Amino acid sequence: MRFELASRPHHDHLIDVETDEIREFVSAEIERLQRRIAKDHGYEIVTHRLELYCRKVT
Repeated sequence: MRFELASRPHHDHLIDVETDEIREFVSAEIERLQRRIAKDHGYEIVTHRLELYCRKVT
């Protein structure tokens, strides 16, 4: 389990399942999509975390 300082700007994570490398990224498109999905289901996002478990493509 990982904990991060709450004062950092929001970001999401790509986690390499083979090397355990963690890359942080920000995507306005993903943020908009998440808000729209929540709204379409009658919700408002309070907070969230997105972790994508990946493998490098060679």
